Formats: sequence, C-alpha cells, structure tokens
Amino acid sequence: MKNIASLDLNLLKVFDALLREHSVTRAAAAVGLSQPAASHALARLRELFSDELFVRLPHGMEPTPRAQELGELVVGALGQVRRALDLSQGFDPATTTRQFAVGMVEHAQIALTHLLGEHFAQHAPNASLQVLPLDFTNLLDRLDGNRVTMALGNLREPTPQYRRQLIYQDSMAVLARRDNKLAERPLTAEGYATARHLLVTPAGRTPGNIDSVLLGRNLKRRVVLTLATYLAVPRALSRTDLLVSLPRMVAEYLARLDPDLVVLDLPFERPVDLNMFWHPRHDGDPAERWLRQTLADIGRRIDPRLQLALRDAS
Repeated sequence: MKNIASLDLNLLKVFDALLREHSVTRAAAAVGLSQPAASHALARLRELFSDELFVRLPHGMEPTPRAQELGELVVGALGQVRRALDLSQGFDPATTTRQFAVGMVEHAQIALTHLLGEHFAQHAPNASLQVLPLDFTNLLDRLDGNRVTMALGNLREPTPQYRRQLIYQDSMAVLARRDNKLAERPLTAEGYATARHLLVTPAGRTPGNIDSVLLGRNLKRRVVLTLATYLAVPRALSRTDLLVSLPRMVAEYLARLDPDLVVLDLPFERPVDLNMFWHPRHDGDPAERWLRQTLADIGRRIDPRLQLALRDAS
C-alpha cells in the first residue's frame, strides 16, 4: 500500500494536465513547469502507480486503461480541492488565475468566442480559457474524461446524467455564390433538393440533419462535396454552383467575409439549438458557475437581427 504522506500532490496536477493535453510539452506549460520537470514528474507517476500511464503515439500521448481508470478519481479529487479553495477564499474573476477548459462545436466558436474573449479580457484578465473542438460524437467523451468541464453543442440522445441549459437557438440557412442561378429567386423545397450540395460534417457522418426533413417530403438532395470545417466553405463555393446549408449565424458571418456569397432562406424550418452541458459534480464550483452565467449572458447578447429565440432552460 502506498503511503499518502510521501505523495507530492503536484504530481496529480501533472497527471491531470497530461490527460487534457496529450503532450508532455503542453502539460508542462499548463502547470508552469519546464519540459524536463514534467518528464520527471511523469516518471515518478509511473513508478507510483506501477503503470506506463501514457504511451506515445503519432498523434500524441494516449492514456493507458489504468490511466483512464485513475483519471476520473484524480480529476475529481483536484476539482474538490479547487472548490474548497474557492469556497474558503471566495471566487473573484478579477484576480483568479483559473484555467478553464470548454468544448465547443464549430458554429458555437464562431458565434460566441469573440464575445467570450472580450469578457475574459475585461473581467478575468488573469484567467485562461482553452476551447477544444467538439461534435456530437465526442461530446460525452470530453465530459466523461474531464478534458472539459463544460460542452457546448447538441446531442441526438437525451443525457439525464448531465445538467443542460439552452444558450441560444439559431436556424438553418443556405449559402451560395451570388451569381448562382438558384439565388435569383426564393428557394423551393424541390429546387433545393435538385441542386448540388456541399455538406459540412466535422464528424465525417452523412447524411446531414436536413436529410430527414427532405425524406419526410419524399425528397433527397445530392451531396457532391463533404468538408470537415466551415473555414473551407467560401473557397469551395467560389468556383462552383453548390449550395451549403449552415446555421444562419455561420452563413451570415461567411457572407460578411466574402461579398461574392449570399445568404438564402431554407425553404423549410430547421432550428439549431446550442445547449451547454456539464457534470453535476461542477454544480457547486463558484468558478464554473461564473463561467456558465457568463455564457448564458452572452447567449442573450447575440445580434437580435438574427431573430434567435433566446430563452433559459435551467
């Protein structure tokens, strides 16, 4: 049996950082150590737990099954310590050096991060925020592994084990090249279905969420190009007559960047909810409560011309 009196709790901070960063160099930076010091800490952790813990793969350091088993316990313990310190000292955004980790789908990053960055700069200048990429296929994994304390996205299946709050509701729109003949008049469902389409699907999954609506109308669209990111959309549309269906906020953002693009109304309703998910273990953490309230407030500040239906769903 290991003697806890001989345990350096800073080792657990390195373990936590390795779980999140999958890199010794990035983990070292996250906890304020040199790279050699972090490597030495990993060696001590391996000795302490009698396991390799993290193995080097081409895409980064991956946790072993033993490390995954330990992860929730270690991360939970560190979270309890942080909460105890916050409760004893009081959480003050103006002075905190807290490192927040949030997962976001790409359309949430486009909609929120400029306002979130501004809020941090004004109200929590010493804190840091790490935004990790997210989609519905890895949202729960990010939360379960505690790589993020909060996830902004949506799920196809309900998640009763997690808290959830609606941040905003957008709608789908269509983006096309301005001189596309289909942009000359309002789209019909039949005209939309017979067009050639570009699909953005970070998870690489097809069909998209619009195809079920078309199926209910006995229609089917033809997807001829699939991309993983919205960033590539303007270039892809610049020399084609493709249509792409996007959350309206993303479509209008891309159209502002490229005057050769135009936003069209989708010929049927398709809402896009952005929900915030978190584990109940973070309910009592004042720093996490502050961040959740910040995100809820930012959701209410979204440009009203987008005609979003903003509401709380506490």
